[in-house]
This record gives sequence, structure tokens and C-alpha cells, in this order.
Amino acid sequence: MVSPHDLRSTFEAALLGPSPPTPSQRIELLHAVRCSVPLFKSFLSYPGPKASDRAEVESKEVRIPGSSPILLDDTDVQIALKLSDDLNLNEIECVRLLVAANSKWVLFGREPLEILRLTAGLWYMERRDLIASLHVLLRTVIVDEWLDADLISDIHKHLEDIFSSGLGQRLIFLIKELNREESAGLGGPSAEKYVLDFRGAIIERRAVVAGERLSLSHCLVLSILILQMTPKDVKDVFSILKDCCAEANSSTTHLQIIFSLLFTLIISLITDALNTTPEKPSKLFNDSSFGHEFHDLIMAPINDPNVEGFIDCVRFGWMIHVMIVQERSNSRATSGALPIHLADFHSCLEHVCSHNVFRFFLSGVLQTAAYQNQDEHIIYMYNGYLHKLMMCFLSYPLSRDKVKDMKDKAMSAISPYLLSGDRTLSSKQVSDIGYESFVSLLEFISEIYQKEPELLYGNEELWAFIHFAGEDHTNIHTLVAFLKLLGTLASTEEGASKVYELLHGKIFRSIGWSTLFDCLSIYDGMFKQALQTSGNLLPDIQEGDAQALVGYLNVLQKVVENGNPSERRRWFQDIEPLFKLLGYENVPPYLKGALRNAIASFIKVSPALKDTIWNYLEQYDLPVAVAPFSPIGQHAPSQIYDMQFELNEVEARRERYPSTISFLNLLNTLIAQEKDESDRGRRFVGIFRFVYDHVFGPFPQRAYADPYEKWQLVLSCLQHFQMALKMYNINKEESGKANNMSLSPGVADTSTIDSQIPALELLKDFMSGKIAFCNIMSIISLGADIIISERTSQSYGQLLEEALKLSLEILVLVMDRDIFLADFWRPLHQPLDVILSQNPNWIFTLLEYIRYDFSPQIQQNSIKIMSILSSRMIGLVQLVLKSNAAKCLVEDYAACLESRFEECESIENAKDDLGVLILQLLIDNINRPAPNVAHLLLRFDIDSPVEHSILQPKVHYSCLKVMLDNLEKLSRPDINTLLHEFGFQLLYELCMDPLTSGPTMYLLSTKKYLFFSKHLDTICTNPLPKRSHNQSLRVSMLHERAWLIKLLALELHTADMGESTHREACLSILSLCFTQIAGGNYQSPELSRTSEFDASNFAQRTTKKKKVLELLDVVQFRTPDIGLQCPQLLPAFKFDAQVNDILKSSSTSEKGGVYYYSERGDRLLDLDALHEKLWQLCSQGSYTINDAEKTELRASIQQFLRWAWRYNKNLEEQAAQLHMLSGWSQIVEVSISKRMLLLEDRSQILFELLGASLSASASPDCTLRMAYVLSNVALTCMAKLRDERFLCPGGVDSDSVTCLDIISVKQLSNGACHSILYKLMMAILRNESSETLRRRQYALLLGYFQYCRSILNPDVPASILRYLLSTEHDDDDELNLQKIGKEQAELEGANFSIIKKEAQAIINLVTKDAMQGSEVGKPVSCYVLDAFLSIDRDKFFLNQLQSRGILRSCLTEINNFSCKDAWCSLESQQRLCTLEAQLSLLLRVSDNYGKHGAQILLSMGALDQLGSSKAVLLQSQTSRWYGTPSARDRLGEADKKRLLVIPVLRLVSSLTSLVESSEYLEVKNKIVREVLDFVKGHQSTFNQILKEDISDADELTLERSNLVVSILSKVWPYEENDEYGFVQELFSMMHILFRFEFASSNFIQDINELSRLEVDEVITLCMKQGYVSSSDNIRKRRYIAMIEMCRMAGNRDQLITLLLQLAELIFNILLFSLQDEISDLQSSFSDNMHPILDRIEQLKEDKIGHSLKFLQRTVSILKDILIRSIAI
Repeated sequence: MVSPHDLRSTFEAALLGPSPPTPSQRIELLHAVRCSVPLFKSFLSYPGPKASDRAEVESKEVRIPGSSPILLDDTDVQIALKLSDDLNLNEIECVRLLVAANSKWVLFGREPLEILRLTAGLWYMERRDLIASLHVLLRTVIVDEWLDADLISDIHKHLEDIFSSGLGQRLIFLIKELNREESAGLGGPSAEKYVLDFRGAIIERRAVVAGERLSLSHCLVLSILILQMTPKDVKDVFSILKDCCAEANSSTTHLQIIFSLLFTLIISLITDALNTTPEKPSKLFNDSSFGHEFHDLIMAPINDPNVEGFIDCVRFGWMIHVMIVQERSNSRATSGALPIHLADFHSCLEHVCSHNVFRFFLSGVLQTAAYQNQDEHIIYMYNGYLHKLMMCFLSYPLSRDKVKDMKDKAMSAISPYLLSGDRTLSSKQVSDIGYESFVSLLEFISEIYQKEPELLYGNEELWAFIHFAGEDHTNIHTLVAFLKLLGTLASTEEGASKVYELLHGKIFRSIGWSTLFDCLSIYDGMFKQALQTSGNLLPDIQEGDAQALVGYLNVLQKVVENGNPSERRRWFQDIEPLFKLLGYENVPPYLKGALRNAIASFIKVSPALKDTIWNYLEQYDLPVAVAPFSPIGQHAPSQIYDMQFELNEVEARRERYPSTISFLNLLNTLIAQEKDESDRGRRFVGIFRFVYDHVFGPFPQRAYADPYEKWQLVLSCLQHFQMALKMYNINKEESGKANNMSLSPGVADTSTIDSQIPALELLKDFMSGKIAFCNIMSIISLGADIIISERTSQSYGQLLEEALKLSLEILVLVMDRDIFLADFWRPLHQPLDVILSQNPNWIFTLLEYIRYDFSPQIQQNSIKIMSILSSRMIGLVQLVLKSNAAKCLVEDYAACLESRFEECESIENAKDDLGVLILQLLIDNINRPAPNVAHLLLRFDIDSPVEHSILQPKVHYSCLKVMLDNLEKLSRPDINTLLHEFGFQLLYELCMDPLTSGPTMYLLSTKKYLFFSKHLDTICTNPLPKRSHNQSLRVSMLHERAWLIKLLALELHTADMGESTHREACLSILSLCFTQIAGGNYQSPELSRTSEFDASNFAQRTTKKKKVLELLDVVQFRTPDIGLQCPQLLPAFKFDAQVNDILKSSSTSEKGGVYYYSERGDRLLDLDALHEKLWQLCSQGSYTINDAEKTELRASIQQFLRWAWRYNKNLEEQAAQLHMLSGWSQIVEVSISKRMLLLEDRSQILFELLGASLSASASPDCTLRMAYVLSNVALTCMAKLRDERFLCPGGVDSDSVTCLDIISVKQLSNGACHSILYKLMMAILRNESSETLRRRQYALLLGYFQYCRSILNPDVPASILRYLLSTEHDDDDELNLQKIGKEQAELEGANFSIIKKEAQAIINLVTKDAMQGSEVGKPVSCYVLDAFLSIDRDKFFLNQLQSRGILRSCLTEINNFSCKDAWCSLESQQRLCTLEAQLSLLLRVSDNYGKHGAQILLSMGALDQLGSSKAVLLQSQTSRWYGTPSARDRLGEADKKRLLVIPVLRLVSSLTSLVESSEYLEVKNKIVREVLDFVKGHQSTFNQILKEDISDADELTLERSNLVVSILSKVWPYEENDEYGFVQELFSMMHILFRFEFASSNFIQDINELSRLEVDEVITLCMKQGYVSSSDNIRKRRYIAMIEMCRMAGNRDQLITLLLQLAELIFNILLFSLQDEISDLQSSFSDNMHPILDRIEQLKEDKIGHSLKFLQRTVSILKDILIRSIAI
């Protein structure tokens, strides 16, 4: 059976959401409704105590159906039995409650009393959920008519079935029984009086039961419209009503229960009567005895005055019921009789009218705080049936006659001015006056429609009554009541028009607009005449006239406020009479109040009328004196009658303040409409001083006859202060000037006051803790509990709540500016947090308003204040802890957050979302010094180091528990999606913070939550909502997934794999993302608990697309365009330039701009600020705009605002898309970088990720920023692919790896490689690109070419390679090498073909970047061209490059290279990299194309360009740095610069190959001359290289020496003069080389058979000890040893090559010399040479690896010459 909580959640999610239920929600709803039928039929029925069950509990072993035996201890038994006694529950049920409570809260370690209260609270929570579920269904059927009719019909049928089975009677029984002092109700004498609610707060059991009774009574009211009540039910409800009324209980809840019972009877009677038809008689009167019995029951005498009024209301409803049934019965074919005697009916009618039931309905029901604070849907239903009740009363003949009689008595009862003129009437005489009932009737009708004005539409019966009631008024009281009713009827646009026409025409003889304005003019003339004749003596206004004028003015106010905007401009052309009485001191203050209220309604009629009102006020109204003022509380009477005098001397004496209230409200409304802010409010400083000094300052000390007026007065002052702070921005200059002005009483003079700025004066008050601040804090200091009590029990409670809200808003506004001003005003004025810290109770009170759930705005301001204080006060948490308020504060915040999660309606503005504000508060505080607010509210251990906390959300109620519970379910995504998003962000930030990461990540990885793998398989890959359907939800879901994925990536990155919880979490994430885990022995905790069906689903999942690729599919969609051109305003006025300036300004709306930052940090357009700016722009122009153009301009501005709205939405979506893609890139890169070894089939995974990234980046839907992210992922995948290729192929622990295994290592197939290259080409050639993106794509392309290169290192000599293969295998090594070479050739050929297809576009792009790009982009572009040439065939790419001039451009840049730049700069270093890349490209041309390539370069003057370049000179210049003091700082730079020498020498060496290959002597000589010129031009560089010690040289030194010798060996024999000494240097080098002995490499032949000790010796020999650690296995050691020995062999090969070149060069020189001077040889020379020549002759080509033919021929000739010289 479904649980009550799940039932309630299902019903609320489907029926109370902002949109109709989805098909899936509808199916789930109807299923839940069907499943709930048994629960509702046994509604709140629980098994009672049973002796056998009690004995079973006492045995300490209990068996609950469907679970294993439960073992209890003594405490458990005591608690279970106590629960049974207290709640009248079965003992086994109590054990079940204990088990459920332990599952929800973890009871271990709690006190028995706490466990008892928690368990009892859980039981009441289950009951509450079940009652709420029923209430939701009833409300849906009765109130929510917007839902689908078929769905409503289905639910209605089920409810009919449930109530037909007796649920209505059960509700009546429960309402009665729960009020008894017994265990099944309020609790017996020995029962525990308190329970703990869901947040752990202590609540009185009586309050909980009273809340249940109220909810049940609401269900009972609604149920009447499902199934009509039986006569017995009516009698039972009436009996309960009498009992409740007789109770001495005045609580709000008790009154609301009474109201529910009262309206249950009224609605039941009216519904039954209205459903009576000729074919369908009344259900109540089916029982023939019911009518007389019930009539006698309700008409029985009652002595209790508390009961009498409510019974009169029932009597009135009964009378209407009888009357309707009589009318319906008379329409039958067979006439029927009244269900009661006619005399009884008239007696009842006369009784209720004489007792003035309408007055009790007003004062005892409708105007009470208890009635007004009920659920709005219940109030709507009550008012709706009161409307039906009164319409029947006014329209049926039997009652209509009574109404006419009441009016006649009222009109003839008393003269118009008797009551006001005769003060001798007693209270009894007043009560006997006949107008009272009719006046109450009019006021009662007015009250009904004032609450529900929509009931006025189409209400012809009411308008007929209006015509009747408005005729022939002879009584001032009936006139006032009638005018009040007219004001209520004018509450709608249609009603305002009708009322205007009623009073404008001749329908009423004595009532009309002319009466109002004539009376005002008459009194004005009378007063003027009196002033002219008698001086200061003015006649009084008659009390009746004043009341009538107030009534007229109230109607005028309503008509103007609600009238049609276009019509009301024509209604009242002259409003000057409304101002003429304001300045007279004999006009009653309440009349002045009505006049000003009416005037205020005209302000928004038109801008011109607003200016007119200002002028009339200055002319007629009382002045506000701006003069030196007395200290507050010591008012000196003014010499003139101004507002100060009227307030302090007139209204204060009467303790009523209507004139001052209206005065402030009128001025506030006028000031709010002002657009000119240039003077910062200086023109209103007099008004501000009056409000500050005389109204708000002394308000706590004043006496008030009506508290309602007190809070009206306070509200007006607070609204004025709020406007002063919000409307005007303060700059530095004004702040500095204001510091010289004092706000203290008795100091300022008139001139100083005139220059004051109200906002600054108010800020100074707050920042020094003076009057305004203290008064506002006195309001706030009332505390949440007192204001909640006042709000629910007093009529002024809503005004007090509004005053509190404004007070908090003012504090927030002050805190927005006080830090800025404090820099100018210290030390006299301090920031507000400093002022508040002087009284810690102020801070606690401000923070506790988070629990004031009557007003979300108050909670918002409390959260904002907490956010500000937490950012300023480091010791805020310690302060809260000292006050013992920490626990309550934590629970209040958690309760507020949970309440927000349970909301059923979405909040449009995220800045007003309480849940978002709380989560942002927590996020903002995470990184602040510990302990901070986030640590407190999330229940970290703040008494010890935070990082050592052990989080227990199941034990402690906090925001963390609420958040985790809701993130686990992710319910109501359309409403709570923002909360889910910020919840995931909060968890991510907690895991990122060094203090909170450990406890949080441990908690999330535990089996209680399994958080890291819970949602990856569900929400992350679900389809996104369509943009056209719900773009906000779409954006939030993208961010939500982004934070979740980033959280998973963080766990993969930081998890300690040695801990089982984190290891399981990581394996689970990898399993869900990539399907297969290495080893095949992992199964996630969720899968281990699933059924066979789920396991089969997992098996299917392994064959479908990987989850990580599905995530990428989710984020791949066309991003909405945010680069749309904004629409033009009126083109004729040329506003475009100014509009562009507005949009280009980055200022926020608070600083005069049009932007604001959203809760996510997106900079969006503020539509209100933009709208205001556009109108200011249009109004400030010098153009004259006619009405047609104004209409067109208004439409143009609306179009512009629609564009701005779309811009905001599209910008948010683009940012969200990029955010999720960034999260996806993180989880991919972390997985393949740190956790790759945990996966199987790694190369395939990398290939799929690489292909998907490239395809996505090439897509036209991919933006530039997205492509940048995707290119980074592709680079990582490419790098890992290379790593995978070079990893040991035999496995992680294999010791049997051979050289052939390494050489023939498996890479991706050629087809897969071609697929990658093709996608990469498409990505590079995408339409929207940038150099930054292309640099990464070029790097990726170079990585691809590197991956495609042969595994064979060209530096390893072929002889060594053949030797290694021959020692490991038989004779098939050549075959294997041939196969590898063939596959490599095919791959290179295919690469060439793919690039060739796009050659035109790709080479254009790359050459452009190489020639015109930045210094950062040029090198990689040159290397890409180098790579193209490396796979070139038929000189295709070479020709392409030649035609584009890239080679000549490179030579030109090399020639222009200067070594005088500041080498320390980044630009210079980048230039060196560019030069190196250009040299590499030229070298590739020469080497790759041989003679042809070299000829091309020579034809471009390559040697001349190189010779004139300063690049080679760097070698000699940098050598001088080593002796300078800054040598250390320049060593790195020198190494970089010397690296340029090698590329230059390589290129020159390559070009000298033409010396040997040229067929023509002239060409050869030309080349030799150019090379010799180059050598001579760089003599110092050559000398320095030849003189370097190569006995312990590194590879670069050897290569430089090799290149220099190679160049000299080819051209120097042609030089006859050795003036540069190169020959001597070459002889010296040869002598050193012949004496140098190289380390043996004999270990290479049997490296696989060496022991660990021998392998370590090899590593030591190679000086690579840092590459291994003591924990590395033998496989890694052998691998490193083999690679290093191969490297040494390669170095040895380089030395041998250098030696042979030197020997050839020297022997050639000797040969030329000895041929001419053989006779001059000394015998010692011949003796020394013979052994050397003999040793050279013994060299073998297979050992050396080089051709020795030329050397051996030269040696043979030299030996012959030496022999001949000896013979001679």
C-alpha cells in the first residue's frame, strides 16, 4: 500500500503544479487515486491496543508482516508501550513507528523522551499527509476548474464512492472526537504533552490536534459539493458548532474551525435548496420530520452571547433554504407547502433581522483576523456562497419585502443630523434606531464584494438592488453605507464605468457627482466669506455633511483608480474643488484624509494632471515648514497652522491621524512618479524633515485610538524612507559634502537644511544609530513570534507585517551603501554591521525572521541580511553560538528550504526564490574563514576543526539533509529545477573546498547515498525540454547536469583508490560512463540489488552507445543566436547611435546602466532599466512627436524589449550549453588521464571519444567556444592514444616483452586513422574559426601524424635492430619488418590522399596562418606544413607551397631576424620559436626532395639569406654571457638561442649536398663559393663549435660538431688558403676522437635475461636512476634499460659518423699535400701513421653501419705514398 507521504507528493505534483499534469503524471495520479481508496474509506482508523500484542512487545521480539523479526531492548519496549497508551494505538503499530522513525532520523544515542516525541511526531506527520492528500483531491474537484474535465470527472467519481461509504460522517466524528481530553484526542492527563516535528522542533500536542481538526473541517466544507449531507449530518454539525462556540477558546485556529462548521451548514443548506427542482426534491426534506425538528433546534433560546451570533447566522441560512425550497416547490405541477409553518418562517426572518445578523456577519466573521488569514481557496468558497446567500435574500419575494421594510424604517427613523447633533442619546436609544439593520445589510454586501470583486460580473440582481437602495435617502447613515457599497462596486473596470454613469446621470435625485463638487464649492465659498467678515472664526462643517463627503470621495477614488484608462481622462475635467478645503483648520482631519486619497487617484491618469496636482497642492494644502526644529518629544507650537501644527496639536489630541496619513501617502505617490533625479531629492528635503522629525521620530511615544492608524502612519513613513534610498544614487562628491552637515537636532539652520539630500541624511542616521534606526529596530525587535501572533489575531496584523517588511528592506538598502560612505564619514559614522553588533539581540532578531513563513519577502530580506553580515562579520557564527540560538537557526533555515522544495507553484524571478537565496548564501560562505555560516547551517562540527567533521544528515536536521533528500528524488523538476541546479553546485563547491571536501566526499560516497553514481544513468542523458516549450527549464537542466558531471569528475580526480568507498564510487562512475571495467569483476552497488530484469537491462546497456557519448549528444544542439541585430527605433529620429552607446556600456542598472548579473553570473539586460533608458532617450530629443509617431514609437520600444528578452534567454542557454560541455570535458579528460588503466579496450574508447569530439566540433551547430573545449578533449585523447601505443604490449605485469613486440605494437586500424584525419580536416575547415582554435587543431594534426609514424626510431642503427631481432626470433624478422613497412606506407599514402582532397582549402588556411598569423600561431602552422611535406608524393604539396610564396616568406623573415631584441620578453621568445619552425620547414624541403628541393632553395638565395641573418651569431654572442653577473638568469635564454644554430647548420649542410651531386663545374663552384662565404661570415661560430670538448658532450653538442665537420668536409678541400685555422682544429678533434673510448653495450644482446641487479647496473651506467623508483617492477626496469642502451648506441653511431667524416676530410688534405711533397716526409710521421691506417683498414661495414669504400680507398692510397716515401 502506498504511504501517505508518497500519496501526498503524487497528488500535489500532478494537481498543484503550474501546468496541467503530463501524460505520465496523469497515469501515476489515477493509479494513486485508486490505491488510496482503502486508505480513505478507513480514514485515520488505527488498530487499538491489544493484550496479546502488548505481551509480544514485552517479550522483546516482534514480528511485523513483510519483515524479519525485530529485536527490542528495554527502552524500546517502554517507548512502544508509552506510545500505545498516549495515542490509543496498537502496540505492534507503535513498534512499526519506532522502526520508521529510526530509518528517518537514526535514533541511536538519543534520549528516550526525544525518541518518544519524534515517534509521536512521525505518526502525526503520517496523519497530516493523509489529510492533506484528501484536501488536495477535494480542492482540485471543487476549485481548480482549469484542469482537464475528464481528469476531474475521474477523480470526482472516486470521491463520490469514498464519501458514499461514510467518509463524511467519519470527518464529523473526528472533528468532535479529537477535541476530547482522551488518548484518541487531545491526550489524557498522563500523556506526553509535546511532540517533535519533522525538523526536531518541540510543538504542543494540542496545537497539532487543533491543526488536524481545522484541516478536517476544511475537508468537510469541500465535501459538501461532492455528496450532499444527510439530515443527521446537518444536525450533528450544528451540535458540534454549538459546543465549539460555547468553549472559552479565542485562539485563531478555534475560530477558524467554528467558521468552517458554520459555512458547512450554510453551504449545505444553500446547495441543497439550489439543487431542488420540480423533478428532484430537496434531499433534506425527504425526511418529513427534519424541517420542524431542525427549526425547533436552531430556534431554541440561547443564553450564551458567544453562541447567539453564530446561531443567528445558521438561522439566516435556514431561512434562505426554506424560502428557496418554497419557491422551487411552488413551480411544481402539484403545489407544495412550506417545510415549516409560515408563521415560523416569518418569526425566524424577523428574529435574524432584529438581531441584526448582518452586523454579526461583518464584525464576528468577515472582519476578523481569523477569517482573513485562512486558506485563500477556502475564503473564496465562503465568499462565493455568501454571495449566493445574499442574492437569494435580495431577489426572492418573501425576503425582498423584508428588505423594503428595512429601508423604509431606516429612512423614517431619524433626521439626518440627529445623531451628530444630539449628544444625549443613550446606547439603548441608538440601538433602537431603525436604520441599523439596513445599514448593516449594505455594509455586509459591500464587504462580500470587496473581497471577491469578480463576483460582480453579470450580477444583474445586485445592480437592481443598487437602483432600489439608492432612491430617496433621508438618513445620512444609510447614504454613507450606500456610497460605501458603490465604492465596492467600482472595484472593477466594468463596475467603475457603471458607478460613474449612475452618479453622472439622473437616476438618483439626490445622489450624484454634482452633489459632491457643489458641496465642496459651497463650503469653500462659506469659509472665504467668513474670513472676510469675521477674521479667523470659521464655521464648522456639519458632521453629517462631512461623513457624506467622505463617502462620495471614497467612491470617486475607486472610480478613478479602476476606470478604463482612456475613458477616465474625460470623466472629471476640473478637480480643483478637491483641493480648496485642505488649508482650512476647521475641516475635520478625516475629511482631509478622504480628499487627499481621492486626489492621489488622479496622479496616474496623465502626466499633465500630475503636474497640475503639484501646483494645486502648493496653492491650497497646508505648508510643511522648513525651519530649525526642536528636539523630538519637545514640540513647540507653531505660529502658523501647518502640517506640523495639525499633527501635533489637532490629531495628537484626538489620537487619530487620518490627515497626516493621507498627506504622506499623497506625497509618496507623487514623488514616486518623478523622473527627474538630477537634484538627488533636495527639493523634497522639507517633506523628508517633516516625516523624519515630526512623524516617524516620535511615533512610539504617541497615543493611538486605533492601532490600525498607528501602523498606517508608520507604513507611510517607511515608504517615504524607502523611496529616498531607492530613487537616488549617491556619488563621492556629495558624500564628502554631506559629511560636513549634521543631522543632530538643534544644529542645522535653514540654509543647511535646503542643501541636504534626504537619502544621505537617512544613511547618516542609520550609520550612527540614531532616531530612525532605533525606531525601525524597535519594530523589528518585536520578534517573529509576536508578529506572527499579531498577524493572525489582530486586524492590523497585516499592516504590522508590511511595516516589518519595509523595515527589513530599508536595512538592506542601507547595507548596500554604507561601506562606500563609511570611507568618507568615519569615525562619526560606521557601517551598519558595526552599529548592529553593539546589541547582539538585534542581530539574532534579524536572523530569526527566516521562520516567518507568512511573507516570503520578509524571509528574503532576512536571508539577504544574513548574507551581508556573514560577509562582514568574521565572528558571526561564534556570536550565534553564544546566544544559544544556533540550533533554532539551523532548523529554521532547513525548514524554509524544505518548504520551498514542497512548493507547487514556480517562482518567475529567481532572485525572489527563497530556496535559491539560501543555497547561494551557503555557496558564498563556503570559502570564508572557518567556522562560517555554511558550516553552521550544514551541520559541520564547528567546535573542532571543520575538516574532521563527521556529517550525519540522518541524525541532525539541517539544510544538508533537506538538500540531499531532495536531490535524491529530484521531484517536480519544472518547479524545483533551480534548486536542483544550485544544490548540485553547492555539493561541488563543498567538495572543492579544502576544509569541507573530505567529510562531504566521504558522505556522498557511502552506501547510504551512493550519490556519485545515482543520477548519471537517468537525468544526465534524458532529453532536454524544447526551447519553445520551457526555455528556462531547459537552461537550468543544462546547468544542473553540468554541476553533477563536474562533481563526478572531481571524485575521479581526487579519490583515494586505497579507500573502498571511493574506489567503489570511481568504478561505478567509470562503469556507467564507459560500460566496461578492466578485470570484469566490478558490479555497482545498485546493480547488485537489482532484479533479473534490471540485470538484463545492464547487459543490453553494454552493447549500446556509451553513456559518455550520450552526454555529448545531449549538449549538441544549435545554440540560439545572441548576435541578432537589435531592432531600430523610429528610423526618422536616428536613435540608433545612442541606443548602441547604451548597450555598449557595461554598467549595471544600479550604476546607471542597463545590465544586471543573474544568480548564475550571466550579464543580462535589465528590461525595466532598458525601458526607462529608451523612454528618456526619446523624451530628451529635440524632436516633436505627434500622436501617430508616439504610438509607433511605443510599439517600437515594445519590439526592442522583446528582442532584449530573447537576447537574455538565448545568452543564458548558450552559457548553460557551454557549461555542460565543460563539465563533460572534465569527466572525459580526468577519466582518460588518471583512471584509464581501470578500463578495458582503451584504444577503442579513445578512438570513439576522439571521433565524437571532432565530429561535434565540425558540426555547424557548434559554437566557437564549444569547439575550443572539444579541441582540448581531442588533444588529450590523441595524447593518450600515443601513450597507449607505446605502453608495454604484454600487459602491466608482463616480463616477456620482446623487441619485436614493441616494433609490431598494434595501433588503430588504417581505416580508423583515416576516419580521424577526415573528421579533423572538417573541423579545421569549419566556417566559424579563430587562430586560437586552429592552433589546437594544428597541434592535434601534428599529434595525429606522430601517432601514424613508424614505431622504429631512425636514430637506432639498422645493424643493432637486426641484431636484436635475430637474438629473439628465427629468420622471419625480415618478413615482419616488411609487413610493418608495407602497412606504414599504405597509411601514409591514404593520409596524403585525404589531405589532397582538401588541399586547396587547408593549405590556404595554414599558409595564411604561417605568414599572417601571430607569433604564437606561426610556429605550429609551419610545423603543419612540414608534416604535409613529410608525406608528400609527386611534389604535390611542394608545388602548392611554392605557388603561395611561403618558402620565400620564411627566408625573408629569417634574413630580417635581429638579435638586438629584448630577449627577456615573451614576444622575443615566441619569435625564436617561429624562426626555428621556419628553418625546420626549409630543411624539410631540402631533405625530403633532395637535389630538387635544395635547388629550389638556392634559387631563392637561401645561403645569402642565411648568411646575412643574425641567427648563427647567437652562438658566439651567448658565449660571452657566462662571465657576466647575470649569467645565471640568462642560461635558459642562451640555451634557447643556441638551439637556432643547429637548424641553420642543418639547412646549410643539406644544401652542400649539391656540391657532390652537381654535374656542372660552374654550378658546383657557385655553390662552394656561397657555402664558403657563409663559413667565413660565421668564422667565430665555427671556431667555437670546433673547440668544444666532445669527450663528455651531450647530443646537441655532438650534432653541432657533426654538422660543422660535414659542411667543412664538403667545401673546404676547394679552399686553398687556411687563414681561418679550420684544418688545425679538425686535426685536434680527430686526435681526441681516436683516443675516446665509449661505454660498452654488450648488455643489449641479452637484456631480457639479465637479473634485476644487472639491469640496475645498466640504468646506473646510463645515469637514469631518476626514472625508476624502488617500487617499480622488473618489466619497467628492463624497458628503461633497453631504451637507454639503444639511445647510447645511437649516440655512438653519431660519434662514429663524425669521426669518419673527420678522417675522410683529414686524409683528403694529407693526400693533396703528400702528392706534391712526398720527399719531405719525416720518418717519424710515417711510423706514427702506419698503425692508424692499419686499424682503419680493419673496420667492417657491418659493425660500423656506414659505407667505408671511399675511406678505405683513400687509406690504401696513403699507405702506398708512405711506403714510397720510406723507400725514397
